[in-house]
Amino acid sequence: MIVELLSLFTAVCYGASSVLARKGMRDSNPVTGVIVGTLVQVILLSVLVVADPPEAFNWTAIGLFIASGILASTLGRLLNFMSIEKLGVALAATIIGSSPLFSTLLAALFLGEQVALSTLLGTVLVVAGIAAARSGGRGMKGIQSSALLLPIASATFYGASSVTRKAALNILPESAFGAVVGALASVVSFGAYLLLTRRTGDIRLNWEGGKFFIINGVVVTLAWLAMFSALTIGKVSVVTALGGTNPLFSVILSAILLKDSEELNSRIIFGCLAIVAGAAVITLL
Repeated sequence: MIVELLSLFTAVCYGASSVLARKGMRDSNPVTGVIVGTLVQVILLSVLVVADPPEAFNWTAIGLFIASGILASTLGRLLNFMSIEKLGVALAATIIGSSPLFSTLLAALFLGEQVALSTLLGTVLVVAGIAAARSGGRGMKGIQSSALLLPIASATFYGASSVTRKAALNILPESAFGAVVGALASVVSFGAYLLLTRRTGDIRLNWEGGKFFIINGVVVTLAWLAMFSALTIGKVSVVTALGGTNPLFSVILSAILLKDSEELNSRIIFGCLAIVAGAAVITLL
């Protein structure tokens, strides 16, 4: 039961992080959100690792932790923030909620986890949910179809990150250490990207947006610790299926906290519930 509770706590935190990111980007942008949020993660996780250092090291595991951090915190999070900026919390979070599908398929391919026939039903529900959300999102007439590739790509990177993270934890079951290595890898890789592309000027620091990005970093840190702990003792498919319910919490919180900028309708709500149902069916039936 502890795996399920940790996974659901992860979902709640990620749901809240989407709303915080949206509020922060009213006065800033996705690049700044990624930098601030990841730096907060590094600071908090480093304190935990210093207080309770790992008993052993394994370079293969460290390499996998680095890869998982780049996939999730750099690529996944940047595309996540860009999706929220262009599509809104409800639509972006709903589509990104399909990440358990990618996690389950990749876990079967690379970790040998068995995929049940219910995965097919889950796939249908996930695809139906994405299609419904696409047709019901706010201002869809003004949104280019290419913008929908952002949350799909984000979901793919998040899914791949979960599998890479599980592979690392199978070798070195140190949750906090793995999380801080991944966060540090994200800071370095994203910083290098900004320098090479000469986009450091895109960083727009201000307290109005920055305070939400800081809180976002704290919330995501809690999500990472819960998720790493769940993955250490549980299956990727179960953890990501329950963690994939985060769109439900995103929709609920956006309806409460973003009333002036988010449009919710029956299609988005149906899409959210369908993706959540699909993520659950993939592993829980």
